Amino acid sequence: MTVSRRAVVRALTGFGIATGFGLTNLGMMGRAWAQGVTMKLTTTASNDLDSKWLTLLKRNVEAVSNGKIVANVYPASQLGSADTTIEGVTMGTVEVAMNASGTYEGLEPRFAVLSVPGVIQGMAQGAKVLSDPDVRKMLGTIARDKGVEVLTALAHSPVGIVSRRPIATLADFKGLKIRVPGSPLLIEQLKELGASPIAMSLGEVLPAFQNGTIDGVYAGTTIFSALKYYDISKNLTLLPSTFVVIVGLVNSDFMKSLGTSEALVRDAAAKADIEGASWGEGDVTNARALWEKNGGKTLILSDDEARRYLDIVVPTALRNLSKATRADYDVLKAASAKYA
Repeated sequence: MTVSRRAVVRALTGFGIATGFGLTNLGMMGRAWAQGVTMKLTTTASNDLDSKWLTLLKRNVEAVSNGKIVANVYPASQLGSADTTIEGVTMGTVEVAMNASGTYEGLEPRFAVLSVPGVIQGMAQGAKVLSDPDVRKMLGTIARDKGVEVLTALAHSPVGIVSRRPIATLADFKGLKIRVPGSPLLIEQLKELGASPIAMSLGEVLPAFQNGTIDGVYAGTTIFSALKYYDISKNLTLLPSTFVVIVGLVNSDFMKSLGTSEALVRDAAAKADIEGASWGEGDVTNARALWEKNGGKTLILSDDEARRYLDIVVPTALRNLSKATRADYDVLKAASAKYA
């Protein structure tokens, strides 16, 4: 759902936050939070859009609740691996987890739709696609029967592969052991390119790359600069029309427990989306500058190789989507064309 800053203010005004009106709603909110509420917000990443969005959510929620909701952010796998925190959200021991969409495919295979290349063409266009009302409506139906729901979905960054050996052509993929973020769909795509993909949580990747257990790392490009991968390898290959989408999952029972105050948390998340999208674009630009400042090389496939890449990975991805997920893809593809 696309929400403007003005719409957010209007929503907050309706709850008596932005003006002196609505005292009845303020009273209801005060009673709902009389005992106070604590939220655990977690991600395996740090110093990037995952942790930034959670920090924005924390600020917004605490502001509209007058401190009655306290949100604590736990970046850098402080609460465990992606799988551990996803389980925490489903069990209700963690309120919100933010991860790459592929890490959720074990919970609900329909999340695979966000790992199909060729839909998002750039950060600004990606923000429009993922906030499109039809897309948000579709995302809102995913995993609801698992006790969780999608609170947000954001274009994180272009996908790249940092490798010990440069990847300048598709032939260079052959035989490389490449880390992927737990997505069966990504695993099939990289297999089709001739690589040997290995699913691995982000917190485990850096030491595995350092000791040679893996030859390359598939991730959003901002991750490589934030975690100083340039100290291990200088080779970063950008993958055409391929972007990491991060998803914030929230425990459904927690949201219901807020009663009439649930809308405030949703509005706080929508405001974080607007602020986060702008911050994320700048982060991608800054990350590339930092990468190259530290001697990193950014390799871009030739036009012919880029077309071949998409001709291989897109059909591979679509073959591995269920009927329901293919319908989800049609919604995303329509939004992509709408904002092209």
